[in-house]
Amino acid sequence: MFPFGHGLSYTRFDYSDVELSTDEVRTDGEVEVSCVVRNAGDRAGAEVVQLYIADPVALVTRPVIELSGFARVNLQPAERVRVAFRLHADRTSFTDIDLRRVVEPGEIRVMVGASSEDIRGRGAFRLVGDVRVVEHDRVLTTPCDIAPIHGGQP
Repeated sequence: MFPFGHGLSYTRFDYSDVELSTDEVRTDGEVEVSCVVRNAGDRAGAEVVQLYIADPVALVTRPVIELSGFARVNLQPAERVRVAFRLHADRTSFTDIDLRRVVEPGEIRVMVGASSEDIRGRGAFRLVGDVRVVEHDRVLTTPCDIAPIHGGQP
């Protein structure tokens, strides 16, 4: 009935300045995906910032959109924070036609938003290098840093 991540709040949140630390990442590397989130309402509130990925061209059919990270931020009115996710290439891995878990070179699209159907910003990077088989010790988390932004315009 509702999209993944759907929720309501007593305030509004604006997203801006979606940035990627690089546009090319090795198949064993990582990229930082960040955005600014601002409480645009007149009440304190909490927002769950969600990071999604999509792999538009792969050897096997991939999900149209896949949750890869999230962070809950509590903001006072007009307060802003920079939310920065560290996305490892392992988080793009999938099971190939030979039943191996692999990271495949190619374009990866990233999206940040309030739900899977409320995307507020987009970007993309390219995985480069050879196809890499990942094992049981692959990276399964997407760490996130939240940093307050002081000064500037509300």
